[in-house]
Amino acid sequence: MRVRITQRLSGSIDGIQLSRFVTGLTYDVGTTLANYLLAEGLAVPVDESTPALVLPIQDDSELKSKNPPPSEAQDRPRRVRRRRPRR
Repeated sequence: MRVRITQRLSGSIDGIQLSRFVTGLTYDVGTTLANYLLAEGLAVPVDESTPALVLPIQDDSELKSKNPPPSEAQDRPRRVRRRRPRR
């Protein structure tokens, strides 16, 4: 559903950062988010033929983690430990 944002947004809903939406621009969003924005008076409906921006749900930075997933971590070769001589 296409909506034009009429007010500055903040916070998040269902993991979507609302601050990423720019006032005055048209976005293609899901029906749940669109219904919320319309009900709160934060956006107005727009004709489907109007060009719109599509934002990914997550940023690339949210998708990349510092630690590899377990499947990759287990694929690494086993570390060889050298034994110390007994005294």
